[in-house]
Amino acid sequence: MKRIKLVALGTFLFLSTMIIAQKDNHSKFAIKFSPTQLVTGELHFAYEQRVMKQGSIELGIGPTVSEIGINSFFFENNLGYGGVLAESSLGFFTSLQFRYYPIEGLATAPRGLYIAPELKFRQYNTIYRDEITNLGERKGAINQISFKFFTGYQFWIGGRFAIDLFTAVGIGTSNITRHSVLQTYDPNTQIYTGAWHESNRSVLRFTGAFGVKFGFGGPRKDL
Repeated sequence: MKRIKLVALGTFLFLSTMIIAQKDNHSKFAIKFSPTQLVTGELHFAYEQRVMKQGSIELGIGPTVSEIGINSFFFENNLGYGGVLAESSLGFFTSLQFRYYPIEGLATAPRGLYIAPELKFRQYNTIYRDEITNLGERKGAINQISFKFFTGYQFWIGGRFAIDLFTAVGIGTSNITRHSVLQTYDPNTQIYTGAWHESNRSVLRFTGAFGVKFGFGGPRKDL
């Protein structure tokens, strides 16, 4: 255990020294992917562009899948019921951040410690299929709008490869559309007939995020 702690401490000190010692020769933009966002069903791609010495804008975009990661428990337990099979379908998300790198001398966009407000829209889609009365299919969705406040640290390796560590908290709304089949029994014909029933619900929620993005940029060209 002591040896593990020493190795961890040495790694931390090495990375800290490498980060602080970086010269201002990093790229002014970064194309990034966040593997940790797969846990929420996002294939998260982002583009960050420096717009001033200590500020940048990051645009996120990509598809969503409703039954990847922790979402599989939610959709399986809540969306498939009443003789209806709920199947995942592709959705999408888009987000916009303004990043401010406040520590002058140690941070110039897009490198160093940053703070960033973010506005985000995300949609998960689900296809409902009736397996009893053959009513065909319906499309359900969860639409989410959120505002989060990010803090993070982005450092560069060789001025071309970025590692972005981040965490965030915020608030958002979820608008949920689901479908189920209502069965009606006719005593005269002794036959059940079914009809689609749509339900809608809106939820206000606290939200958050944490993870890592890996990216790359081009050669630095100072103005």
